[in-house]
Amino acid sequence: MSMNNTFDWNRFCKVVKKDFRNLWPMFGTTMIVLASLPFAVWLMALVIDRTAIITPNVRVAMIMIFSSLAALMLPSRLYRTMNLRNEGIYYAMLPASKLEKFVSMLLFTFIVAPVVTYLGSMALDVILRLMPTGPYHQWLWQGDGGFPLITTIPMDDEVMPGFHSWMLTAATYSGLLASPAIFLYAATLFKKHKVLYTFLILYLIEFVLTVIAIPVVVSLVKNPDFMEWFYDTVFKCGYENMMNWLMGIVAVFNIIIFVLFTWMTWRRLKKMPY
Repeated sequence: MSMNNTFDWNRFCKVVKKDFRNLWPMFGTTMIVLASLPFAVWLMALVIDRTAIITPNVRVAMIMIFSSLAALMLPSRLYRTMNLRNEGIYYAMLPASKLEKFVSMLLFTFIVAPVVTYLGSMALDVILRLMPTGPYHQWLWQGDGGFPLITTIPMDDEVMPGFHSWMLTAATYSGLLASPAIFLYAATLFKKHKVLYTFLILYLIEFVLTVIAIPVVVSLVKNPDFMEWFYDTVFKCGYENMMNWLMGIVAVFNIIIFVLFTWMTWRRLKKMPY
């Protein structure tokens, strides 16, 4: 069958079924471990201090972090051979177009893996909440953010009365799109240790940017004209409004990263040599 870029729904469903059949043997153990990590925190809190309380907001944050790790790690496991010259022949010869494979890849990376891990963690949270002892004293949906699957990150109005919590929520959830997109693209580049190499490169980039930023920030702080402009801006706009702008910029930046690296992944798959 020709490896064109057309999209046929029946062929796409077959690709999804194939990826779903491979999900458990290739990534099931990893999802179980990630979904069970809150139990390690629960057990640690119980051992250290029997009176400790882990609030629903903290538990939701933990589940979100561990579920996002599933999205980061899935491409390197489920699609490990897609860029290998010899082993990748099987993936290249599947009776489906590259577009159908790519959409299935996005589906499992951004939705299936994190959602399955999230739901597993929520089920475990219910079991731990039913325990007669432990640091879980409330149900997940009793937190400030509401229902834990579609939630607004809470913010204390007394601390930051002008800050819009939905801006922080937008910045956070857009980050859950940007990060997997980077790791998905990296999975098409590296042949081994895909997740490790990606983390190391991101850390190196962060280190270089920090080294560059520190002297720039120090020089600006020592500049009286800049400091005068900065304080005038803060007092005129308000710190909360500046934080709203900052979170908005972060959200837009994350969306750009998501679109850019998703497009780059598609370009890599179209031109992948076998």
